[in-house]
Amino acid sequence: MAYKKRGNVETIVLQIVSDMTNRELAESVTLDSRLKDDLNLDSLTMMEIIVAIEGALKIRIDERMSGVETVRAMVAHIENDGKSEPDTEYNIEDYPLTKAKKHLRWLKLFMWLSRLAWRFKVAGQDNLPAGGRYILCPNHQSHLDGLWIWAAIDRKHTELERVCCLAKQEHVGNRISRFGLSILGGIPVDRSGNTLPAMKRGLTCLQDGYTMLIHPEGTRTRDGNMQEFKGGAAKLAIDADVPIVPVRIEGAWDIFPAHKKFPKVFRFGRRYPIKISFGKPIAPDGKSVEELTALVQSAVEQLGECDEHRY
Repeated sequence: MAYKKRGNVETIVLQIVSDMTNRELAESVTLDSRLKDDLNLDSLTMMEIIVAIEGALKIRIDERMSGVETVRAMVAHIENDGKSEPDTEYNIEDYPLTKAKKHLRWLKLFMWLSRLAWRFKVAGQDNLPAGGRYILCPNHQSHLDGLWIWAAIDRKHTELERVCCLAKQEHVGNRISRFGLSILGGIPVDRSGNTLPAMKRGLTCLQDGYTMLIHPEGTRTRDGNMQEFKGGAAKLAIDADVPIVPVRIEGAWDIFPAHKKFPKVFRFGRRYPIKISFGKPIAPDGKSVEELTALVQSAVEQLGECDEHRY
C-alpha cells in the first residue's frame, strides 16, 4: 500500500510531529529527536499525533506506540505494523466504573468526613458551569486534593455519578483500591509509558458529559511551591471543546505533604484550614495549547486567598 513507502511515512510523521511540537522546537525535529526528552511531548500530544497519523495514512496504529522514544522508532513501528498484545488485564472502556448506590453513599460519607475533620473555606462555587462537561485544573499539594475538591463543591454544582479523574493502573488489581476507583471515577493509567488509552478514554468521557479533574502539574509538589503546568489538560479541553475551571487549593501541603504517610487532623483541638477557590471558566476559543495552559496557570496563581465559607 502507498503508506508503506518509507519516504512517505517519514515525511508525514516528521511533518505531523513538527506541527504538534512547541514552536521553539518544531524546526529542530529530526528522525533521531527523542519525543519526551528533546521535544517535551506529553501523553495527550502523543495521542493527537497518533490520531493525525492514522488519518493521514488511513491506518490503525497500535496504541502501544505511545511508548516509543524517538521519531525514528515511531516510523519503524508503523512500517512493521507494530502489533502487540496489551500487557494489562482490564478493558479501559470499562472505566470509569459504574457507580452503584453504595459507591455514592461512600463518596458522600468521605466528603462529609472531610468537612468535619478539616475547616473548609470555599469561594467561587458559582463559577462552576451547569451541566458538567468541564475540566477542573487545581494545583497539586497532597494525595487527598481530589477528595477535598469534591468535598468543597456543593452537590448542587456537580453530578457525582458523572465525575472522573486519572488514577494509577496498580489500583485495578487491589480490591480496596478498585473500590476507590469506583467511588472517584478513576481511569487507570499505565505509568510505564502506554498512557494513550487512558487519555483517549478521558476525552470520550468529557464528550459524554463528565466532569473531569486533572492536575496540570502532573505530580504533587515536593516543597509546597506550585510547579509549571503541563499542556495535557489544555489539549483535552481543546479536543473536547470544554472549558477549564482553574482551582487553587491552599493548606493541603501543611496537612498532608508528600513525605508524610498520614494527614494531620487536629491541632490543639482545632481543625486545620483548607482553602479552595474556583475561578471563572476559561474556554478554548481557538487558543493554542501553550496559550491555554499559560492562562490556566496564571488564573490559578491569581486566585490566592479565598472568601471564607464555613460548612
